[in-house]
Amino acid sequence: MRNPISETLAAGQPSIGSWLNLGSPLAAEVMAAAGFSWLCVDAEHTAYDMESIAHTFRAIEARGAVPLARAWDHDPVTVGRLLDAGAYGIVFPHVSTAEQAQRLAEAMRFPPRGIRSAGTGRCATLGSDYRSVFNDLVLCIPQIEDMQGIDNAEAIASVEGVDIGFLGPNDLAMSMGVEPGHPEHEEALLRFLGGCQRAGTPCGIPTKDAASTRTRLSQGFRFIDINNDLRILQGAVENILSEIKI
Repeated sequence: MRNPISETLAAGQPSIGSWLNLGSPLAAEVMAAAGFSWLCVDAEHTAYDMESIAHTFRAIEARGAVPLARAWDHDPVTVGRLLDAGAYGIVFPHVSTAEQAQRLAEAMRFPPRGIRSAGTGRCATLGSDYRSVFNDLVLCIPQIEDMQGIDNAEAIASVEGVDIGFLGPNDLAMSMGVEPGHPEHEEALLRFLGGCQRAGTPCGIPTKDAASTRTRLSQGFRFIDINNDLRILQGAVENILSEIKI
């Protein structure tokens, strides 16, 4: 077993993926076949249930990409169910402190490094050595969405078992009372990047298109979520219709 995301980041290269919001395994397969290295099922904001999450993971794997999920809460039971379904990493929304990050990192690992329960789920089909190697392969990805998290950036990124620091720019902007792109908002994003860099932890951020992706890469972000399946479909349809209006 291996996790290409970790290998790419360890080599100093960017890892490019996208988000899945349509609740469709076929959409996930299309996105993976198009070339995204990883895809993240957004179980926080969409209508996925556990069965559809497992089917979506299968579709992602079938096309050679890595399946991730964004959890809907911080409950260790939620963590275990998503990992048992086959996630290679979990994004945790609304992480603000190193203590929260520590608990999440432990929830993702089997003892003695953590508290994850050992059950028989879909993960048992991923490899006969799953339990012996997965502690080192799984990715714990806390998502920072408020100023407390920005202030604690280096501490969060320094937690043993935290693999990637990830930003939630829209919720961060709302918590600040400003619009995304406001100078204070941008300064906060770069402060978080600096904290991750000082901790030696890769830093990630969502982007909406190729131009914004190039900008973030030039700033030092390495784990990039380019848009999502719903918005990509919506944008393509709107562009086509706008071009044929008479």
